[in-house]
Amino acid sequence: MLKLAFRRVPDLTKNHPTIGLDPESNSIVALLVTGLFWLFAAGCASYGPYHPDTAGPPYSSVRGPKDGRYKLAFIEFGDQGSTLDNNQRRVALELIHQAERPMLFVYIHGWQNNANSGDVCRFEHFLDTVSSFPEALGRVNVIGVYIAWRGRDLTFPGLNLLTFYSRKSVAAEIASQVSCLATINELAVAARDPSKKVHRCILLGHSFGGLLLGNTLSHSILDASGTGTRNTSPWDMAVTYNSADSSISARQLLKELDYLYRYDPARHAYVSRYNSSEQGTAIPENRPLLVFLQSENDSATGKFFPIGTEFWNVLGLRYHWQKVPVPGHHGEKISEREFYTHTPGNNPYLVNYHVVPLGDVSPPPGIRAAGNRAFEVNLLQNHPDYSFYTSEHNDGHENQFCKNGDYNPDKVRPPTGREIWRRWQFVYTGNARVPCWIVRVPKEIIFEHGGLWSDNSVAMLAALFRIQFPLTAHGEVTNPPLLRAPESPALQE
Repeated sequence: MLKLAFRRVPDLTKNHPTIGLDPESNSIVALLVTGLFWLFAAGCASYGPYHPDTAGPPYSSVRGPKDGRYKLAFIEFGDQGSTLDNNQRRVALELIHQAERPMLFVYIHGWQNNANSGDVCRFEHFLDTVSSFPEALGRVNVIGVYIAWRGRDLTFPGLNLLTFYSRKSVAAEIASQVSCLATINELAVAARDPSKKVHRCILLGHSFGGLLLGNTLSHSILDASGTGTRNTSPWDMAVTYNSADSSISARQLLKELDYLYRYDPARHAYVSRYNSSEQGTAIPENRPLLVFLQSENDSATGKFFPIGTEFWNVLGLRYHWQKVPVPGHHGEKISEREFYTHTPGNNPYLVNYHVVPLGDVSPPPGIRAAGNRAFEVNLLQNHPDYSFYTSEHNDGHENQFCKNGDYNPDKVRPPTGREIWRRWQFVYTGNARVPCWIVRVPKEIIFEHGGLWSDNSVAMLAALFRIQFPLTAHGEVTNPPLLRAPESPALQE
């Protein structure tokens, strides 16, 4: 019996004209397989970290110009949500602790980017631009933290386009784990240290980075304390661009906010739905907890995302969907499929703000900036009516400056010489009126999926920053109060 079990299996290909291959053919097949293997291996992006650190200075995960007008730090995460180098987080925190007046920008990139891609250059240029106006920001220490993950794991042209769903699942995995949220919290808490004279913490995310940021923040925006109250998060402002996530979690977030808040037009604030006099819980209308900005011509999330999700629905034999309530629609229920197949900014049931055009205008006087002059105007003045300026043709002229992750802070970028000044306004247009804005943005400001770093988009961000943090009557910068969410209805007296 044992002899039968271990009897040698005959070679079926030997002397078989239809299965066997001659030696020359075998060599060709071997060469093809080897070539394909090395081609695939060469097209794989490095796992990282791209900016590994040592226990002591100099640190390779921090860089910036010699005059110190800004600093850029890197924190890299692996596919399972763990940091690739714990020293990077420690160094970034030390950088914030050493700053007397930290203005902290934390950015999470999206698909087709990593810690060494062109997005690094574009984010650093943004930091450089912000640091050019110290008087408008209270002479702060501008610090950027680039949260990196493997948004690009294949670099071979064509093959990299096949990684959409694998990278989407990785972003969701990182968001579901502890390290990313803990890191963001630690950075924000460090910036908000009571000893700081001035502080701000602004969170930014794009595409799958918007998915990662949105999912991470949604779980902490209404964090409960041990006293039966809820403390909102330590950051001051959070913005996602062209989020490449389904709107399942966004609907749930808006539903929870609609459960806790109602809009009070007399106070221009979101107040407790059950006790509007509850001390310290009203949120000014101009300070939403989270802002989704969605380009109107983003084909990646507007066209291909619904097609892709429907395809996966068919493959997964997913035909049964429950009906869920639509926030702000007084009990109306629709199939949850509508939220699964659309991103937040492309879901007509959730979009509650639009950027509307107010027409062409002349540039205001007294501008000293040479390029993207609307950024300066939007940053130096308040916007009580939520209107703002743009000054450039949105033709992608910025893309020529960032081919990879390298940035030269000493290089002067010439102005385009083709200004077109326009005025725009953030306008509430319906659906749930809660402290979470989901905004449709014209293509003249954010063009397509990757247009978040265009001059006009950056100018809009400057306006959004000033809307949320207006200057005093004397033009001074003050620290915003920490927001607190209302108590649960069951705990209300």
